[in-house]
Amino acid sequence: MYTFIKNKHIIYKKYVLEVIIIQSLDEGKYSGIDVSNWQGSIDFSQVKNSGVQVVYMKATEGNYYTDTSLNRNYSGAKVNGLLVGFYHFFRANIDPKEQAKYFINSISGRTPDCRLALDIETTQGYGPDELTSRCIDFLEEVKRLSGLDVVVYTYTSFAKSNLTSSISQYPLWIAHYGVTTPGYNGVWDSWIGFQYSDSGSISGVNGKCDLDKFMEEILLSCTETIPGSRPSETESSNSNNGTYTVQAGDTLSGIAQKYGTTWQSLAQLNNISNPNVIYPGEVLKVSGGSSNSNSTAVGGTYTVQTGDTLSGIAQKYGTTWQNLAQLNNISDPNVIYPGEVLKISGGSSNSGSTAAGETYTVQAGDTLSGIAQKYGTTWQKLAQINNISNPNVIYPGQVLKIN
Repeated sequence: MYTFIKNKHIIYKKYVLEVIIIQSLDEGKYSGIDVSNWQGSIDFSQVKNSGVQVVYMKATEGNYYTDTSLNRNYSGAKVNGLLVGFYHFFRANIDPKEQAKYFINSISGRTPDCRLALDIETTQGYGPDELTSRCIDFLEEVKRLSGLDVVVYTYTSFAKSNLTSSISQYPLWIAHYGVTTPGYNGVWDSWIGFQYSDSGSISGVNGKCDLDKFMEEILLSCTETIPGSRPSETESSNSNNGTYTVQAGDTLSGIAQKYGTTWQSLAQLNNISNPNVIYPGEVLKVSGGSSNSNSTAVGGTYTVQTGDTLSGIAQKYGTTWQNLAQLNNISDPNVIYPGEVLKISGGSSNSGSTAAGETYTVQAGDTLSGIAQKYGTTWQKLAQINNISNPNVIYPGQVLKIN
């Protein structure tokens, strides 16, 4: 028997009265998005102008992966006055405290505006009691190490089936698409974050992204820099480890002059599409292995290396980025991927990365979106036909169906 009273769902079950109070979408105060390296290079000035106020960004996963766009996303969001939050994708089969330390170390030296988020979406074989306990261990260790408040991100059906009420002591950021009010989750009676779409379109973001509404409680009561072992700006700015942390007032040409190189080389090495835009706090590579060690063109093709740009590749081979874009059917010349094989001339590629029949073998540096772009499809379709639950995780040697 179900009776509905405005925003209160009164559910009678075995003579026990449960009152589930869940706010609707229009009660959210702040508009937000959450992003990762999946979105590629983001123009946060456009994001800001589109009305977005909060940006959550992936920081880490397990105890082994730091998002490759973390530094640039953080710098870009901060310099444009957006409220920043970080999330960690939890792997239940890895020690929770190790994951907490890895998470905090990866974001140390940065100043979040929003609660630190646990993203729990997989059980990896654990039952509700043990999974909940491991999540709580992670959350408590994050609070201890950072001194900051936390929030739990999950989706409605997952919470209902895999978490217990013990975790309700922490506020909820819930994902439930296609509705204006999240459904019954069995654990929480309110949310401070509501991810209502995974296919939003925001100016400045390539492709689709998640859309959120947040309550006031998502914000930290005070903003503090997270302690940890990240080097200070002074240390990084005089580094001997091949990196440089951008300071206020820096230009790419000025940094290049300091290190006896060119701004073009730095732009290529750091995959910077607009050399006029760098952000304080951004960590730049200032040295690296020779790009021609294993990236030379063979048989009229070139395999993209980390830090490459289309214009830089064109310059190497005496052509233009426009010609390369046309030859390789590249719609956005600012987006190329490490491991991608480009035609330099009319000859066909002889790389081992080509599709055999209707399959493709993943190469180091590949992304699902990059593979999709090569074959004129979408990452969503590839994820569906290959039963990929997390599109951010594919492995070299993995064989994917293309259609």
